[in-house]
Amino acid sequence: MYLRYVLFSFKGRINRSIFWYWNIAYYLLIVFVVGMASKAFPMQAEWISAIFLLLMLYPDLAVTAKRWQDRGKSNWWLLLNIPVIIGRLSIPAAGVAATGQFQLWGSLLALICGAWILIECGLLKGDDAENKYGPVPI
Repeated sequence: MYLRYVLFSFKGRINRSIFWYWNIAYYLLIVFVVGMASKAFPMQAEWISAIFLLLMLYPDLAVTAKRWQDRGKSNWWLLLNIPVIIGRLSIPAAGVAATGQFQLWGSLLALICGAWILIECGLLKGDDAENKYGPVPI
């Protein structure tokens, strides 16, 4: 039940360690699935990767939302994920050879937003007391 709460609920708070456990597992799973898709289905690997990333989007946003709430911030801060999500989905489709001003500025924006999310959700401490999103996570 706790795993279902962490991955599929946008309510409540989680601490930094749960956020880090999720992100480590998430990125390892991405590397594994993309690697296996590239070997097993090289012609369809881009589509398989994109579909997998879309399936993992909901749990990733749910975990991140709970970290924002632990910091006393609303789910509106999830909007910072938009450039990151677009960047993740465009990498398999665009390949390494994609260039241009739009790609450059989009990548820079995704990097800045991703760094902000990492610092706020992954490094900074949550509220020390109960806030409007719930009690202090254990």
